[in-house]
Amino acid sequence: MTNNTHRFSILLFCSLLFFQILPFSASADPSSSDQWEFQLAPYAWLSGQNGTVATLPGLPPADVDVDFYDDIWGNINLAGMLVGEARKGRYGLFMDIVYTDIEMEDPVPYGILYSAVDTQTKSWMVSIAGLYRLAEHQNRFLDVIAGVRYWSVDMDLTLKAGLLPERSVSNSEDWFDPLIGLKGLSALGNSKFFISGGLALGGFGAGSDFFWDANVNLGYQWSKGFSTTVGYRYLDVDYEKDDFLYDVAQDGLTLGLSWRF
Repeated sequence: MTNNTHRFSILLFCSLLFFQILPFSASADPSSSDQWEFQLAPYAWLSGQNGTVATLPGLPPADVDVDFYDDIWGNINLAGMLVGEARKGRYGLFMDIVYTDIEMEDPVPYGILYSAVDTQTKSWMVSIAGLYRLAEHQNRFLDVIAGVRYWSVDMDLTLKAGLLPERSVSNSEDWFDPLIGLKGLSALGNSKFFISGGLALGGFGAGSDFFWDANVNLGYQWSKGFSTTVGYRYLDVDYEKDDFLYDVAQDGLTLGLSWRF
């Protein structure tokens, strides 16, 4: 897992983003308050994984460690992400869908019993939330969101032969978490560049013990309805039930397209 300094830096960056967005009038733009607005935004998340997962009963958990900037290209099998939004006036619905299939091989903490552990993790993360526009003025806005996040995690672990023969185990779990958060956007002066981001917190013991999910982006508005972004996203989740342990952080670069209509 990343250290507290890393986490604090990300939270500080998101806080600065929201402080950039907050100091403006909380009145909604009347030109858009009485009509539906939609957004579709497919994106790529080039994420690594770091954390701890359960292995065989009776054996200690294994560490997973794949850095997005180093070896993610050789470990990611498939990934797909999509954000959708529908809004009328101050109220709307928000959806974020993430699918990843990551495979990695790491040393194991069992000495010479096993030589390595091969881990393949397939995960779905689907967030659906209501949103309320707290503030909007010109090219700035700030939304609060509240909803639910669905997780589905399938892990296949293979302990490579050492003194003991090769062993394989499969674990799967799915759960629901409540979530709350903020998201916003602010244009950079009079240019077509903008910064956007979001912060979501959830779990609170209802499903996972806790998760938090932060992202920051630099974007360019090519036209009224089309923009592109490059950014960074960090997700940390801690879930444990019976023999299933998934205490993992994912982080990496994001590349996105967005259509508003």
